[in-house]
Amino acid sequence: MVRDDAPGAPDIPDEVHADYANDGARAALESLQRTPDYEHLAAFLTSLREGYLVVDVSGAPPKKKGHRVRTIRSTKGQLVLPLFTSMDELRAVVPAERRDQLRGAVMPAREALALIGSDRFVAAEFDKASASLVVLRKYVSLAAGDEPITGDGLEAMR
Repeated sequence: MVRDDAPGAPDIPDEVHADYANDGARAALESLQRTPDYEHLAAFLTSLREGYLVVDVSGAPPKKKGHRVRTIRSTKGQLVLPLFTSMDELRAVVPAERRDQLRGAVMPAREALALIGSDRFVAAEFDKASASLVVLRKYVSLAAGDEPITGDGLEAMR
């Protein structure tokens, strides 16, 4: 990771580095997998609002400035946004012989979640290599917002 201390360069918090991990989101994800109910889903979605998430930006940059976010497709061909709670989770989805080509962007969590609205994504998949948790777009959009998230509220969205 390159840090630029030039005037006008964006400030990069010290906790954001090549081995960044969002431990709170990861713990909530594991809790949801142990007890899959609306209360644990609400806790997971709320935890995603804090800290940072990792986005795969490997591949050729588009003609526009910046990088292209790598996407995956569902078994029905629908777009799915892969998101990761840590750089290690991103590294785990890439074969060892191709890891030198891997590029991850550590983004503020809400910005990463808001990417769900940048294309026709039907869902986001968190930590593909280990948890492989698929979350529908409506829930990811809710997590990207400011509204309180409760188990009862999620159940009403069914």
